[in-house]
Amino acid sequence: MIRLSDVWYMVGGNQILSEINIQVKAGEFVCIVGPSGAGKSTILRLVHMEMSPTRGQVIVADYDARTVHKHDIPLFRRKVGVVFQDFKLLEDRDVYENVAFALWATGVPRRRIKKRVFQVLAEVGLSHKRYAMIYELSGGEQQRVTIARALANEPYVLLADEPTGNLDPETTEEILGLLKRINGKGMAILMATHKEDLVRRLPASVVRIRQGRMVE
Repeated sequence: MIRLSDVWYMVGGNQILSEINIQVKAGEFVCIVGPSGAGKSTILRLVHMEMSPTRGQVIVADYDARTVHKHDIPLFRRKVGVVFQDFKLLEDRDVYENVAFALWATGVPRRRIKKRVFQVLAEVGLSHKRYAMIYELSGGEQQRVTIARALANEPYVLLADEPTGNLDPETTEEILGLLKRINGKGMAILMATHKEDLVRRLPASVVRIRQGRMVE
């Protein structure tokens, strides 16, 4: 599913990552844990193929970062859902339109979009808010919209970058519960977090990283 083998990443002579080895199998939940600036988000960006490793191999499904053609990247990204800490939602659109946008952008027929949007909104518990504007939602509800949007194209894997970073403890528990349910249905999840206490409450394997290196 996902394999990073001896991955190094450098920017302008600065070493950001070194000797990173991570594997995520189909249906597995893996957490990358470390302090801010450790390189967690860089790993997720490499998996999303926003950048290429300086050295080593990044493979997601049948795509290899070393050999993938640029024109294949949009197709690849349709199958990698991404959940951000700061939501990145369209404030001038309602919930339905925010989720549908992910499908419109990939050319899904309009008759299929409505069915799929209703499916994923039901999955995240927001069917009753489908026509609410984003600014009318709580932080937890906005993160649920983000997760629904990430699931819209039925991805291979869900990448979650500090998905509870801006949420209070009660809402954090709700989002963790939702991620558990999604994973329980067979979706692979690769999550980055600096919160050690979160991973103890998840059915996840743990990769710890400090200053761009994996640690015991």
